[in-house]
Amino acid sequence: MKSRYVLTLFLMVMLVSPLFFSAANAQLLGILTLQRLSTLDRLGTGARTMGLGFAFTAVSDDAFALLYNPAGLSQIGKKELTFGIHHSQLDRSDSYRGNLAETSDSHTSLGHIALIYPYPTYRGSLVLGGGVFRVGNSDVEYIRSAYRSDLDGTVTNMFVQAGSIFQYRFGFGMDLSPRLSVGANCVIWNENIEYTEDLSYRGIQDSSYVFTDNVSADLDGISLEFGLLMKFTENLKAGLMFSTPTWLSFSGEAIEDYAWTERNGTAWTLDDPWLYTVDDEYTLPMSFRGGLAFQLENLLLAADASYTDYSQTKYNGIKLYNEYNRGAEVLEPTWNFHLGSEISFPWYPIRVRGGYSYMPIQFVGTEELAYVWEEDPELILNGDWEDYSVRDKRQYYNVGFGCLIDRVLTLDFGLAYGKFERRTLHLSEKFKVTEVTVSGSYRF
Repeated sequence: MKSRYVLTLFLMVMLVSPLFFSAANAQLLGILTLQRLSTLDRLGTGARTMGLGFAFTAVSDDAFALLYNPAGLSQIGKKELTFGIHHSQLDRSDSYRGNLAETSDSHTSLGHIALIYPYPTYRGSLVLGGGVFRVGNSDVEYIRSAYRSDLDGTVTNMFVQAGSIFQYRFGFGMDLSPRLSVGANCVIWNENIEYTEDLSYRGIQDSSYVFTDNVSADLDGISLEFGLLMKFTENLKAGLMFSTPTWLSFSGEAIEDYAWTERNGTAWTLDDPWLYTVDDEYTLPMSFRGGLAFQLENLLLAADASYTDYSQTKYNGIKLYNEYNRGAEVLEPTWNFHLGSEISFPWYPIRVRGGYSYMPIQFVGTEELAYVWEEDPELILNGDWEDYSVRDKRQYYNVGFGCLIDRVLTLDFGLAYGKFERRTLHLSEKFKVTEVTVSGSYRF
């Protein structure tokens, strides 16, 4: 009887889940969407920048000034056309209540394509640029499964998502003086997302309940960036970039379906899957980035630091919060640090690079398993949202090299390897990330 009673609870709650999610759990679902879309984890792209550990704010002497500091565009004296391919590999292991599941996913796509055009002026430099850049990977796949004694059965949560964040960037850089340059960007965000989530309960004597959610949605947004580049000496430069808040719109359509099998073999399915729409607004906070670059004849050293107060992120006009603990923060301010070096060889046109990036996670909590039930009078089905402890902070190690061909064509390769681990009371997650970029630039 208990197994049937549990299945009845699943059925009753799922029938009212749309109303429940739109009200009580809207904030936490908004947080999970940000986490799954990777809108806060934009690693960036570009073979040379990747090899330098993404420490590029004060360097910015090629098309990637559009991504790191538009003021650096003023240093480019020739037209430049650049193109790149980006490959991502994510290896993930989830241990939930002692049950281990491992997944691996790889994705190859356009890394960037950009065009830089120096505009002739009588004094100083004015350089225009535009391009498309892949700045984030939203491919997610995981399986969490465990026996639940309180349900007399096994609950399994499977999630598969595909998508990449692209930014269309249009900017300029200009000299105000021989030692000071300024620049600005208009950034247009775009991402197409497809995901499927399955929640299943398998009880005694093959009784079961399966819930499926299929979502197809678009993420669109806009932000502005402003940069400064200061030349203290011929060898030392400093760069600063400020980003305005980002206004994002997340909209799409979804289909929910579920099936139920009782212990006696009686099966029941939903005749008409429930169709619903997604229409949410996010506001990401402003951010600041600064860096130094020291250039000797054959050696470049660069360092960057950035700060964003992610606790100011808003969901549908309201600051994100934890419904289970109204006083608790779910996002926290974050400092990122990047270091890079580049060595060139005077007897051969080759450059070798190495770098390091420290990028802590902004979220202070994570979901343990999509749904559990509690035996209370209201028969409410909730998701676990737990604070986690970080066992291995997120960091990346970078290498790369580039070569010059016939003085006009540059070919570059960049590799970044990162890992981190986090855990809650019942859930342990380990991530290994490998990013590879190959690009070519033609100046004419």
